[in-house]
Amino acid sequence: MQTRTSDYIQPLAISCSLFIIIVFGFAASMLSWSSFSLKLHDLQAYLFAFDNTNIEQQILATLRAPRAYAALMIGANLAVAGAIMQGLTRNALASPSVLGINAGAACFMALASIQVPILSQLPSVLVAAVGGVASGLLVMLLGGFFSERPHPLKLVLAGIAINALLIGLTRAAVILADDMAYSVMHWLTGSLSGVDWEQWRQLWPSSVVGLCLAFYIARNLNLLSLGDDVAIGLGLNIRTTRTFACVSIVLLTGSSVAIAGPIGFVGLLIPHIAKKLVGSNFLVLLPVSALCGATLVCWADALSRGIAFPSETPVGVITALIGTPCFIMLALRNKLS
Repeated sequence: MQTRTSDYIQPLAISCSLFIIIVFGFAASMLSWSSFSLKLHDLQAYLFAFDNTNIEQQILATLRAPRAYAALMIGANLAVAGAIMQGLTRNALASPSVLGINAGAACFMALASIQVPILSQLPSVLVAAVGGVASGLLVMLLGGFFSERPHPLKLVLAGIAINALLIGLTRAAVILADDMAYSVMHWLTGSLSGVDWEQWRQLWPSSVVGLCLAFYIARNLNLLSLGDDVAIGLGLNIRTTRTFACVSIVLLTGSSVAIAGPIGFVGLLIPHIAKKLVGSNFLVLLPVSALCGATLVCWADALSRGIAFPSETPVGVITALIGTPCFIMLALRNKLS
């Protein structure tokens, strides 16, 4: 099947529009709701003529920049992971949170915070990745994902059951955390308030690898959406595609949860919005999902500081407040159409 150049004109226009929204969101995240008077020229000077003796530029460099970059990267990670999961399982409800990957990563991070042997000695990104892999595999095994004819509803039900179990274990860990209980609870709501350059250096390498893997298998996901029999007939190695997809999902979700906690609705909602904008071609869907996810989390992070300034609202609460009515509206529209 040949792809016409005109097929990419609309996605390109949408991507340019999203990029402009991201630029404004980045500026809002860097400058808005600060105890100091941060102006646009401070941001311009930080980006193009940094002066380490200037207090405003120092604030942007040490406090605001790593947080804004992390918001963009985490939004892209979760959105792409959700799009891959929906394509891989052919289930519109699939996402890192629904299939237990977020809950598993959060549970292992909470267990590490109470000094559980081995977990407390590992890097946080690795702890989250191990938790995401363990819970994701358990959900897939119970949901029959590896069977010849997997049933989408069974997979979701398995995810709900494992989610409930992991949330219970996480709450138990929070109770046992004692003096760390508040910080763990704050992290579990999904927060970017403590992100610094060290955490950014932990986030971006695994994120870049995960995103590259995702874009590499985009064409294979298109074939997989036609059904296993058709995909095999067209020469697709389904096992290899699923392996690469799972590795990408774990890298994207694990690194994001390790830094910011389980931010909900991004992986579930954004792929649906992206499909409404550009269709279901994964060659276009994945990049647009990444841009939409980055836009949502960046703006949500900026708003999280303004709702109760000078206090902060966890960004996970903002994404839930935005995501819930949007997802209900999408569900009703699909039902009526």
